[in-house]
Amino acid sequence: MMEEKIKEIVVTVLELSQDDADMIDEDTDLTEYGLDSMTCVEVVVNLEEEFGITVDEEDLLVENMSTIAGIKDLVEKYED
Repeated sequence: MMEEKIKEIVVTVLELSQDDADMIDEDTDLTEYGLDSMTCVEVVVNLEEEFGITVDEEDLLVENMSTIAGIKDLVEKYED
């Protein structure tokens, strides 16, 4: 469930086509689909709203968010 919502947020922020969205799994490198520092911020804002979390600035790194699995780990870190 969480992964599906994260993927939905990423697909929306990156404005991906349905074909591209279908190609993304939990380990896909999202930088290949346009994830950069600016879109990371947009993804985090959406994650904060969706999951009721607040992500520290130190975690706003593309390296932390380059895959759906990495984003899920980040959300879980702040849900605790």
